[in-house]
This record gives sequence, C-alpha cells and structure tokens, in this order.
Amino acid sequence: MKTKRLYYIDVLNCVAIIFVLFLHSTQLAHTENTNLSHYRLALVIQSICYPAVYIFLMNSGATLLDYRKKYSTTIFFKKRVYRVLIPFLAWSLIYYFYSISHIAYPGTTIQSHPSFINFIKAFVNNDINALFWFFYTILALYLIVPIVSPLVEKHLNTLFYIVVMFFLCSNGLQFISNLTEINFRTSFISQPLISSSYLGFFIVGYLIKVNYFNNRQQIILIIIGMTSLMLNLVNDLFYGKIQLFNNMDPFLYSVGIYILIKKIVEKLSNDKIKIFTTLSGASLGIYVLHPFIYELMDKYVYGTTADNWQSFLQLMNNPIYMFSLPIVTYFILTPTILLLKRIKLTRVFIP
Repeated sequence: MKTKRLYYIDVLNCVAIIFVLFLHSTQLAHTENTNLSHYRLALVIQSICYPAVYIFLMNSGATLLDYRKKYSTTIFFKKRVYRVLIPFLAWSLIYYFYSISHIAYPGTTIQSHPSFINFIKAFVNNDINALFWFFYTILALYLIVPIVSPLVEKHLNTLFYIVVMFFLCSNGLQFISNLTEINFRTSFISQPLISSSYLGFFIVGYLIKVNYFNNRQQIILIIIGMTSLMLNLVNDLFYGKIQLFNNMDPFLYSVGIYILIKKIVEKLSNDKIKIFTTLSGASLGIYVLHPFIYELMDKYVYGTTADNWQSFLQLMNNPIYMFSLPIVTYFILTPTILLLKRIKLTRVFIP
C-alpha cells in the first residue's frame, strides 16, 4: 500500500537533528558556572532546542502506530531490527573501543578497565555513549507498538487519554513535586505509571498526524507551547532562579512547535521542501556520528578537549564555538551519511 509522503516529517527530522547539535555544543548550560560570561546564552539555546529528541519520538509515533495498514507485525519488527537495533549494537561496540582512549563530550567517558564483562555492564546501563539513551527509549517503545496500534482505528479518544495521563503523571506531578518539595514517588508504586518510556510523545505525534485536534485546538496548543518557551526564556535570564518557571516541562513546548512547523510546511508547495526528504535521511546517522566530529574539532580546530576541563570550559564559553560546531558538523556529516547509505557494505550500519 503506497502512502502519501508527509513532508512535514522530513522537515521536523532536520529541525530535530539541528536542535540536537546545538544542545550538545552548549553544554556550558549544565556546568552551573553562572560567572562565565555566556552561560546565559547557553541556557537560552538549550531552552529553544530542548524538544530535539522529543520531535524524533513524535515523528516515530506518527509514522509507525498505524503500521498494520501497511504490513504485518513480523515485518514491523524485522524493519526495526535492520533500521535501528543492528546500527545501535554496532555503534555501541565501536564507541566502546573508541572510549578506551578518547572522550567525546558530550557522549562517551573513558573505559579504564575494558573487558567483555565490562562491555556488557556498560551496555546494559548506557555507560558507553550517554547520548544513546534515545535508542534504549525508542526500542522500548517499539515493543509496545503492537499493543497500542489496534487503537488507531476506532479508539483515538483512548490514545488521547494515554497522552493526558502521560502529561499529568510525568509532567504534572513532577511540577507540583518540584514546586512544593513533596515527593510523590512511593516505594510501592513506580511513577509515572503508563507514561514511562516517553509514550505520550510517541502517541501525540500520531494524533497530530491524523488531525485529532481541530484547527482551533491546534492554535491553542501552539500558543500554550510558545508561552511555555517564553517562560523558560525569562527564567534563563535569571539563571533559572524563578522557582515557578524553573519547573516548566518541555512537553507543551514540544507539542506546540511540532504543530507550528507542521502547519507551516503544509502551506508550502512540495517543490520548495523536497530537499528535506533527502536531508532527513541523514538525521539519525548524524545523531550517531556527531560525537566523533565534535571531539576532532575540539582537538584539532579549537585546541583543547574535555580532558583539560578548565581550558575546555573556557572554550564552551565562546559563542563562536557554540554556533560554529553544530553548523560545521552538519555540513560535514550530511553528505558523508548520505554517501555511506548508498554503499552496500556500510548502509546496514547507518540508521
């Protein structure tokens, strides 16, 4: 069954990976070094780009939850194995050997006692490349897709209920908990119940695709999302010290910007955005490979790495570094990934 190309998905994939690259070039925001001159700038960029991986999750839900209309569950899992699991395993092994003597920041840490047992432990606990948390999350979501997918035909309201529970349990309770310092996690109930593994993002992506929300509701969600972003930006100006704003979760902003970009793309002619179909194919590969480029540029272009923390801290405080690193990396890796995906020997390892 041939399906209509969703060009907004391609555009969002490109936006998401650019956001990822900027998130990882502004790690200064996580150092809590408020005395550094451009710490606030790093906070602002982090707030703007925060939905990066959530956009990937929403895109996955939009394209996969109705897989039964196209192929069987067996084929669904085969596709996921070849598309995600094999590259994930291969690059986990590559990064393990790489991290014996290299630090890619953010990403890998030094494996000081390499061994088979150590590799297994590191793999199970995501201690090889911290950025691979996305793969652990998406693989967990794949496992429950066959359970959730029957709901897409006649039970969209049930799917929306799951999204609401996700928001309330994962975001709402955490917001109240942070604000009141009351711990809502108990020893006998593991919160956030059904909202674990980012299921809400996955499902809301599908609901947006099928226009579950009418135009008025979409406009409201965009306004709420952009308001959420503005509150975070205001808080950034005060170094995250406004307690009320400091507890804002990115869910509403992620949904808002997702819908906004979708609506903009749908108003454009296909000829103007077809280039994103090609560029989109490199996004996940860039996610996997960009720590290599970041470390190479840190070392050979900027002259320092995370091994020398004080020097690296000053580098991260440089706005030229914050903006040039992701842009140069994107232009290096995009043609590289697209080329590797055309070579039979290497394409099986490129997600």
